[in-house]
Amino acid sequence: MARPWFDERAQHALTTAVAHVEGASAVELALSVRQSARFWLHVPIIAGILGAWSMLAFMLFGEPTFGLSAFLVDPLIAGGIVAWVATCVSPLVRWLTPGPTRRRAVEIAARATFVERGIHETGARTGVLVYCALAERIAVVVADTRVLNAVPGASLAAWERDITSAVRRGGVATAEAIQSSAAMFAAALPRSPDDVNELPDSVEHELNGSQR
Repeated sequence: MARPWFDERAQHALTTAVAHVEGASAVELALSVRQSARFWLHVPIIAGILGAWSMLAFMLFGEPTFGLSAFLVDPLIAGGIVAWVATCVSPLVRWLTPGPTRRRAVEIAARATFVERGIHETGARTGVLVYCALAERIAVVVADTRVLNAVPGASLAAWERDITSAVRRGGVATAEAIQSSAAMFAAALPRSPDDVNELPDSVEHELNGSQR
């Protein structure tokens, strides 16, 4: 049985990773985890249509005999049920949505969260957001101006790819990928004795412990 993505062990590991990076550098690191970056309307629509067609095919070619009125109602009911179930099945987002489209949606959501959480308002402009979208299995890093000026873009991009790869393996693996940036940030933005922790280390999320 697969370990839940966001169980107690993962929550502790993620919080510890944020604290470790902040303890080694001047970076103010924030972490947001979402089940999905947005609601993908086409997923339940496609699933619902396929469910309705499947029910209709069963009624037309299966052995049971149905009344004429059932042909108007039953496929709609079946399609509605399948559409509702599809909203709870994360892999459908990846199967029915092109990678670049998913990536763009996560980037938009991450940048909106960066502003909503006030990460751009740290005193030294060293805020960094790691935004993880589980349905899309994509992580996006959004960094403030001082971080962008101090850390090579290629290094940030490589770190982002490592986190994205780790998201597929669970919360603990994601925490390890996040914590791996400590040396990179410490070299570019060393912590000073008077640094103040301006952002909470806890993970901002909308998940429960059973989330996969």
